[in-house]
Amino acid sequence: MKKNLTIFVCLSLFLALVSNARAQGPDGDWVSSISCQNLDPDNAAEIKITFYAEGSGSPSTSYNDTIPAGSSRNYNTGDALMGVPADFSGSVVVSSLKSVVCTVNTRNAGTGTSENPYRIASISGIDELEVASVIYAPQVMKAYYQWNSYLAVQNASDSTVTVQITYKNRAGQDLPAATETASILSRSSEIFYQSSNPGLPSDFIGAAKVTVTNPAEAKIGVVVSFYNAGDDSGTSQFHSYNGLSSGATKLYMPRVVRRFYGYNSGITVQNVSSVETTVTITFNFAGGSYTYHSGAISPNSALVLYLPNVSEINAVDALPIHQRFGNAVAVSDNPQARIVGIINEDNRGNPNDNNGNPIPVERVGQGSTYSAIPAGSETKSLYFPQVMRNVEGIFSGGFYISNVTNSAGVCDIHFDGVPDAKINDVAIGANGSLSYYAPDIPNVPDGFNAGVRVYCTVEFIGIQNFAAAPNTAKLGDSFTQNNGFNK
Repeated sequence: MKKNLTIFVCLSLFLALVSNARAQGPDGDWVSSISCQNLDPDNAAEIKITFYAEGSGSPSTSYNDTIPAGSSRNYNTGDALMGVPADFSGSVVVSSLKSVVCTVNTRNAGTGTSENPYRIASISGIDELEVASVIYAPQVMKAYYQWNSYLAVQNASDSTVTVQITYKNRAGQDLPAATETASILSRSSEIFYQSSNPGLPSDFIGAAKVTVTNPAEAKIGVVVSFYNAGDDSGTSQFHSYNGLSSGATKLYMPRVVRRFYGYNSGITVQNVSSVETTVTITFNFAGGSYTYHSGAISPNSALVLYLPNVSEINAVDALPIHQRFGNAVAVSDNPQARIVGIINEDNRGNPNDNNGNPIPVERVGQGSTYSAIPAGSETKSLYFPQVMRNVEGIFSGGFYISNVTNSAGVCDIHFDGVPDAKINDVAIGANGSLSYYAPDIPNVPDGFNAGVRVYCTVEFIGIQNFAAAPNTAKLGDSFTQNNGFNK
């Protein structure tokens, strides 16, 4: 039987202490948790979680477990049973003879006050088909309005690899003085902090490309994190996203917002081809459609949009505030060019809706990122490893699915370990969407922190999220979003 290997690039597996390398990133003590879901509805999955410290080609420790058929498990690296060394920073490989998918949350030890805000970000596990010899990072920053970023690069090969990182600014200009190189041992990782790169100017925002230079056929995975200053809860935004290995001529963006209870989206689209292109983005809000046409995007360069500044969708501001969310589709106008993208969403505390709608204090300072979904990757089954309902009396979340076909369909939704919560034969319209918030779903119990499986008669895509609920006094960035797994 083929071995399914899920590779994590765990950017910040920091436990009790702060390492020297860690001092270059966002302040605080950090810890990670891993959520894994067994996709086999009939058989248990034996898994092995192996930890590799940054700069070491030998495992630090490993942990074995069994995930029951069609079920999920959560693993906290601070749990003594996991055996992860204190002050660990590195990468993880999760392996199994069954198909599994996993996500990783990385959070600080903030208490959730304005002076010591909570901060968390989430990524999806990178499986053995997604690692590549070239990875693209559409958005990186250095001292850009107090925002900085870093790249965690993991060697997915069995021998040492050499990688090179090149940068372009938002005008598409190369920055050769900023080029970085490093050798990375097998399964290990290296973190590249843009704030420590003297070749990058201050106020930099642009794109990066990570290339394996030796041996050329070796594979890597990349995770990118970017973060605000974190001086208080209003500047606590902490985002992470997976680097992208290949592009498409069409990208789906299931959720975008503009002046939605203080939340706004940003979209970054990178041209990963050797030819120039322009991009057409169609926005859909409350039944209305709006079209944006970009200028030229040179090879490896990125288009950066902040939705409040996109004049083509100004009419959205006239909608009731609860309708200012929608979706978007980006298309490369040059059929020879391929694009990748990410979607950011954050809350800076100002609804700008002229109606005086208050913003719950728990929402101010939140931020998250997910990856645009390339056309052709949609399937009839989708998996979300971690959905929450009133966990610790604080955290709840849900999921959002979107039919990308011109045909109507029906879906069945399963909640791991709670068969009574199953939702049968729910209709999804042609090019329609469904949104679910766990606290609103009958028979899902408080404390639910597990996986969800969705099966539809049409091809679809989706994302999952969670955050601290209003009136829980958890201030800072508790908001995460990441892609569901189309399998």
